[in-house]
Amino acid sequence: MARLPKAIRARLGVRTASALSAAAVVAIALIVAGAALVFLVGQSLRATVKNSAEDRTKQIVERVEGNYEGSANENAREAIDVLATPDDLVQVLVRYESDDDEDHVTVIEAGSDAAGRATALSTIAPQDGKSVVVPNTEVRRANGAPAKVVLVAAGAVSAGDHVVVLVAMPLKPVDDATSTLLFYLMFGVPILIVITGLTTYFFAGRALRPVEAIRSRVAAMSEKDLSQRVPVPPARDEVGRLAETMNAMIERLQDAQGVQRRFVADASHELRSPLATIATGLELMQRGSNEPGTVTALRGETERLNRLVDALLLLARADERGLQPRREEVDLDEVAETERGRPSESRVVAEVHTEPVRVIGDRGQLARVVRNLVDNARRHARSRVVVRVMRDGDTAVVEVSDDGPGVPIEDRARVFDRFVRLDAARARADGGSGLGLAIVAEVVAAHGGTVAVDDATIGGARFRVRLPAQPPVPVGDRTPAAPWQPVASVPAAPTTAVAHMQQPVRDEDAKRDPETRPWGLPAVPTSPPVGLPSPRRRSPQPGMPGGQPGSVIR
Repeated sequence: MARLPKAIRARLGVRTASALSAAAVVAIALIVAGAALVFLVGQSLRATVKNSAEDRTKQIVERVEGNYEGSANENAREAIDVLATPDDLVQVLVRYESDDDEDHVTVIEAGSDAAGRATALSTIAPQDGKSVVVPNTEVRRANGAPAKVVLVAAGAVSAGDHVVVLVAMPLKPVDDATSTLLFYLMFGVPILIVITGLTTYFFAGRALRPVEAIRSRVAAMSEKDLSQRVPVPPARDEVGRLAETMNAMIERLQDAQGVQRRFVADASHELRSPLATIATGLELMQRGSNEPGTVTALRGETERLNRLVDALLLLARADERGLQPRREEVDLDEVAETERGRPSESRVVAEVHTEPVRVIGDRGQLARVVRNLVDNARRHARSRVVVRVMRDGDTAVVEVSDDGPGVPIEDRARVFDRFVRLDAARARADGGSGLGLAIVAEVVAAHGGTVAVDDATIGGARFRVRLPAQPPVPVGDRTPAAPWQPVASVPAAPTTAVAHMQQPVRDEDAKRDPETRPWGLPAVPTSPPVGLPSPRRRSPQPGMPGGQPGSVIR
């Protein structure tokens, strides 16, 4: 039964359903009100008739008891002649007592023309000074016709005899009035219901015109052109707020579409340059050119293409479902220390200043954050790049500063967008793709942190990353965060503080991103520099020549 109204509304539509609902509500209200009106009017008219009968009875009793004619029968006739009309149903009965015994005789001494004197209107005989009211009874007129009346019987004494006054007021006027009212209600209520339904249907249609205008405008839009907006009605009601919300949503979709188109265009442009270089090199090699510079150029473009595709895949994964980094303990100071001796095409060497700070996150993604910031600083620095890792209360802070030209205030928010290069004259050959800082923003946000840029004390830009930090651990009790080994551990006697160290936190049930490593690592020599982990090489795959070396993996 609960599903039936929903099915009806689905078939009839909002206008028809609203009209039917309004008509049903009005019908129920009018029926209940009409029934109550008929009942109350009937009761009021009956009370009026009853009061009239009681007043007439009281008047006749006072006239009879006044003994104006000297005998009970004469007093009765005189009262009827004076106070009753021919159409009234009034009788006066006199009870005569016998002198010999206790027997008595009751005689109808007076009666109106309509009541007559042949038959008493009622056998009720109240005592002297008492009265009885019968609100609904049936009596016979003088001509034998029945009449539905309110009967009042009163006892009195006239000239020493017991007198009974009977007054009957017909209820036919009451029945006629209620019948007339019911007749008008039976015809008037359906008309009012129909008028209510039609009016509701009409005004519901007018109220839904803005909604139909919104639907028509949205239906006319295409995914290729989202510049149109739905009309906003002047009234600031629910429909007006709906139109404003629709326009805001369309604007967001338009912005997202523009970002997507720019992303595709920029990605295509970025991929075109290395692909063109690779194609040219392959063409030269096909013609017999064996210059070492060609192979070196192809290797460099391939590495650049690999980094670009890796960055695009990471950003695509962030757009699809958001980054879900692995949750493990990471020592940010160790991550930053790897930048101290990392080789780079730039001659600027990073100055690293750290203090022990541990966070929960994905080591590979956090290392990529630091590496992207350092690479960006090296590309713009004149002579200095400073990396600082410190603790600020419950927050881990990573600062990367350079002495370059800095970032203008109006561009400090836009610098984290994708494919953004503030220096339009800078060539792409310097290694920048415009995605490094966008990846920094995505990874930091996935780890619950923030990244911002301001002016550095050494004259250039300072990028500051803030991440939730783990509680500090005493230096003597510090153990390396899994899965890396410490660069150089200082043996210390175990203390009770070790028992309070937090174990690595891993969400086994959650779907996490695969373990990542910073892209763009150069080949590592046979004896790795101090502070860098030794590379491992893949074992040869089945079917591959045994002498073919595997690729270096970090």
